Amino acid sequence: MGKLAMPEPKPRILLAFDFGSKRHGVALGNELTGTANPLDVIPARDGIPSWELLDRLVAEWQPDAFLVGLPVELDGSPTPLSLRATKFARRLFGRYGKACYGMDERGTTKAAKRLVAQAGHKGNYREDPVDSFAAAFILQAWLDLQQSPEEAGEAARYLQPLAGPQI
Repeated sequence: MGKLAMPEPKPRILLAFDFGSKRHGVALGNELTGTANPLDVIPARDGIPSWELLDRLVAEWQPDAFLVGLPVELDGSPTPLSLRATKFARRLFGRYGKACYGMDERGTTKAAKRLVAQAGHKGNYREDPVDSFAAAFILQAWLDLQQSPEEAGEAARYLQPLAGPQI
């Protein structure tokens, strides 16, 4: 008798966050297509999001997992803000019961600003924030990492959840 093949896990929908103390950028991604798109910016007070707005986004998009950008040092070590982002990841798991991953977010805000500048953004980032684009860059990097974990090296640690089960 042959071995039973384990079914492949179904591709997941992910909500990703560019964590900040005043606002969180949100992006939506899909493991099937391997793509990420900017979605929204939700206000936060001292890093705590408007849970009401976040509840609405979760209800609308029904994500299977979350991803939070971690603002780490150049050597990859945690910063005070990345520790707060990790706490936010744990709160997401506690509130919604879905796995939450972390991802190095270095350079994503600069990349987002370059992208929107090419489209004519005037540079007024308080009035017209780019955080959702940064969240999309964070999520796209994670999706790309997931496609070739054997080449990830130290970054493979981001494929393990910060909070919740590994699925």
